[in-house]
Amino acid sequence: MQVATDLFSSFGYHAVGVDWIIRDADISKNTLYKYFFSKENLILEVLKERDRACRESLSQLIPNELPPIQKLELVFDWHNEWFTAKNFTGCLFAKAINEFPSKTNEINRVATQQKEQLIHKIEQILSELMDDTQAKNVAPIMMMLLDGATLSAQIIGNRHAALDAWNAAKRLIQQT
Repeated sequence: MQVATDLFSSFGYHAVGVDWIIRDADISKNTLYKYFFSKENLILEVLKERDRACRESLSQLIPNELPPIQKLELVFDWHNEWFTAKNFTGCLFAKAINEFPSKTNEINRVATQQKEQLIHKIEQILSELMDDTQAKNVAPIMMMLLDGATLSAQIIGNRHAALDAWNAAKRLIQQT
């Protein structure tokens, strides 16, 4: 599954065929289909595993006892670490939504759900700083800042994208 994850990350979902995956993974087509049944199922499993890993990583990083502003900063720091990693190629979930745009597609649904869960996590943190209505309104804006930072890091190589997004987020919080 790691080979498929790396290929999808680097080249996209539609560009990578099953033959490419099995060649790089050094497995047979029968083995791939035995475990994943289809390329679409493999994509779903890659997304679910990445979601699990991201949530686990963020949960371990953000202790409950920290002040909320520090929790939010850690979310942006986590993105900064990701953006500056040698193997950073952008967001698998955004790529999935882009390549599978139909809202009825299971791949789109799983990828969208990951974004919604991160918005909810941010909203929970924000609700420690402001009333629930404000937190509900500000959380999607924070997500837009993170998604924009992700694209900035990926497309133009902005090494400070997460820091820039955090600075904008702090100003937004101060104005709320």
